Amino acid sequence: MENKEGPISVPLAQRIAAVCANEAAYTVLGAASKEPDPPLGLLCESFKAAYRLKLGTAIPGSRVVTTCAPSTKPVIFGELIP
Repeated sequence: MENKEGPISVPLAQRIAAVCANEAAYTVLGAASKEPDPPLGLLCESFKAAYRLKLGTAIPGSRVVTTCAPSTKPVIFGELIP
């Protein structure tokens, strides 16, 4: 991986992506908590837009893929993960 300044190590890229994802989630879910029952689809789209913006600012030229990998397991809110 690299940006306009040169190579980025995988651990650094992962850390930056995680920080950006947390910030995007905090922004979107913080605003959504003011609604009685926000639609999950709208929350997902809002998260992707916020994440795309934050990651693009942190690593210019980065991309946010809008589809999940086939191996990704869905998370159902309110259920404990075994």
